[in-house]
Amino acid sequence: MMACNKDSYNTKPSLTFKEINGTVFGNGSTVLITATFTDKEGDIQDSIWVQKVTRSKGCTNFSDRTKIPSFDAVANLKGVFEIGYSVGSGFGGAYPILPGCPANKNDTCYFKIWARDLAKNVSDTITTPDIIILK
Repeated sequence: MMACNKDSYNTKPSLTFKEINGTVFGNGSTVLITATFTDKEGDIQDSIWVQKVTRSKGCTNFSDRTKIPSFDAVANLKGVFEIGYSVGSGFGGAYPILPGCPANKNDTCYFKIWARDLAKNVSDTITTPDIIILK
């Protein structure tokens, strides 16, 4: 008899899109993206990259790289990344601010996300559904 384990642990980190906290975001709101990950060696501690890709003419793309905090590596590691951005020009937010659309219009966009472990193995790239950032 064989048992199935739905979580696969490979040397190359694996990301899976879980959710985004909305579809339309206005000034002062927060975009929160949740992704799960698995990593065989548990060394997914290098960096995570986020790229905002616009579908709206006149709006700009955005790229961000964040260092993943250090922790004790554990084999067959499974966890959750929560990635947040503030919308608008407010100060004192808990997250980096997404740049507004220079064309002063709504921005339909999506995000691409990938991570790298300490051995420089790069995960697959996940893509979020489209969202709208209001002008």
